[in-house]
Amino acid sequence: MTQDYLTTLPDRAVLAITGPDARSFLQRVITHGPEGVTPERAMLSALLTPQGKVLADLIIFDDGEGGLFFDVPASEAEALLKRFTLYRLRSDAALDLRDDLSVIAARGEGEAELRTVALAASPDPRHTAIGWRAIAPAGGPASDLDAYHTARITAGAPEMSADFGPSEVFSTDVNHDLLGGIDYKKGCFVGQEVASRMHRKGGVRKRTLRLSSNTQAQPGDPVQAGDVSLGAVSSAAPGCALARLRVDRLKDALADGAPLTLGGAPVQVIDDLDAL
Repeated sequence: MTQDYLTTLPDRAVLAITGPDARSFLQRVITHGPEGVTPERAMLSALLTPQGKVLADLIIFDDGEGGLFFDVPASEAEALLKRFTLYRLRSDAALDLRDDLSVIAARGEGEAELRTVALAASPDPRHTAIGWRAIAPAGGPASDLDAYHTARITAGAPEMSADFGPSEVFSTDVNHDLLGGIDYKKGCFVGQEVASRMHRKGGVRKRTLRLSSNTQAQPGDPVQAGDVSLGAVSSAAPGCALARLRVDRLKDALADGAPLTLGGAPVQVIDDLDAL
């Protein structure tokens, strides 16, 4: 059962982009936005390699003063700062890694406190069931991550560091298109040729799917249909897990009536496979 929570997210960091071109110079670089971000609504986006692999997932906030805050994986913050600086070229924009700021998240009763300290806040753009997400001064609430990860896993929202690393997966492998993180009509972005070709062809081979099980899963646990390997768990919470699976094999297995197992125990797929 998803619980209320209020927590700092220590594996996320904040990049600030300010100046007249803050909203335009990355428009042809990242998969969604940054134009279109509003004070009321943050935006999910990503930076891809030219080969279409995810370098980092990004959540973009309006800073209330014409600029933007980028909520990014802490492990990739320095590298992203360097990449974005290169993409800036002659654009009039300043980029800073803001160690004085942190990313916080809340659900339920914690949301009111989050909004009192936030410099920018929004419902989580991936799924409102996760709660709210905000940029706030560092030194805020302690890290209490179990309920947060349960909320995002239950909502079917993979996250870098927990579910995948840089350059490991395609954006569709981790459902960025289903979660509103890719705008295929926006024009150019890095990796667009590969991403658009996969989108046009359809039949995505891998997806991150929600699983329900009576046993506690662990990252890396294998998911099988009979003797056929489908993939493995990427993150888990009590009674629920996310697993990156071969959808084509899964559909064939279900059509054949093969039993699905997670680490040898029975498991069910929560997501509607016909919608993928």
